[in-house]
Amino acid sequence: MAIDIEETLSRELREVAGGLTVPAPPVLPHEEPRTHRRWQPLLVAAAVALIVAGAVALMATMRDGQDVEPAPVVPTPTETVAEIPTTAPEVPYVLDQRLYVDGQRVPGTWWMVESGDAGWIAQRTDYTWWWGRGQDATAIPGLLVDSVPAISPDGRYVAYLSSEDGGMLTGFDTRPDGAGLGGVAADVSGPQDGTAFRVRAVTNDGLVIAQGQDDSVLWLPLVGDGSGTVDLSDTAPGQLVDASTAAGLVVHDGTAETPYLAEISDAGELTRLDGPARAGMVVSPGGVWLVSTPEGSTGGEVTQIHTLEVQSVDTAEVDMLSAPKGWDFRVETWAWEDDDHLVAAVVRRRGDGGATMVRCSALPARCVQISAP
Repeated sequence: MAIDIEETLSRELREVAGGLTVPAPPVLPHEEPRTHRRWQPLLVAAAVALIVAGAVALMATMRDGQDVEPAPVVPTPTETVAEIPTTAPEVPYVLDQRLYVDGQRVPGTWWMVESGDAGWIAQRTDYTWWWGRGQDATAIPGLLVDSVPAISPDGRYVAYLSSEDGGMLTGFDTRPDGAGLGGVAADVSGPQDGTAFRVRAVTNDGLVIAQGQDDSVLWLPLVGDGSGTVDLSDTAPGQLVDASTAAGLVVHDGTAETPYLAEISDAGELTRLDGPARAGMVVSPGGVWLVSTPEGSTGGEVTQIHTLEVQSVDTAEVDMLSAPKGWDFRVETWAWEDDDHLVAAVVRRRGDGGATMVRCSALPARCVQISAP
């Protein structure tokens, strides 16, 4: 039936086209003869051809009684927002004084944990310090009472003050084939308070920085026989190292309120680096993002806050990470899993004792509750 309609319509349109008479252009008096304009008959013929072609196409789309299908719609590109995984954290974490590593609970009760890819250190509620590569925990041998060890950002090296042999600066490699780093003599006779000599940072290169009110030392355990030290009071006077991060050392110069990022040489010389630096900041493993607390939000007896500040190490633009509604971040529990995600413990804002874990994405800046024991 559709073919008959097409043939009939085509035949009638040809007859109409054949019967069209194109009038000759009028002759204007008192003017020179002009060349005849050929566009008029061409225009008419083109119009007829278009009508015929359109009708045939219309009949083709209406075969078997079907309606004309609309042209496909080309979707407009939109930005895809990646979903934040809600699986259990992939880094060691403490929740309700329970330490979890690789999804399993480590025996004991714990205050805190710091980790890198190669290993972790953690403090028990009896204030002893332990270390491990997986779920097995080992006490740090000979650790000076009330002192705090330090771990490199990649988790490979641990350094600390030991009470052995009258006081030593020592450490070890956390890898399965790692060994002790030896040690150098250290004055540990002073009280372990805010001015005491203590290990402040260990770099991924194995450089150890220990400072106090009266001493400032760079120890080089991996250079030569491992006994070399540099007096930082001579090479970097007035510079106080706060921490070692994947983006560099966080250093205070004693004059400005804001710290700066730096790298240190074997000679004990500090070189300033570009990028923001904040006291207590935590940097992602690849040195891409940093997270810190808003100014004035911590200190004293503050144990929970609702927001964190996150920014790229390459820009000054700061964004906010907010805990889910009704929850607050527990202070100093946040840790980067990778260069995209941060995990942290959160507690209910009402203070009813409930606690769980969240995972936050730096881009876009948001947090979701995740699975946790």
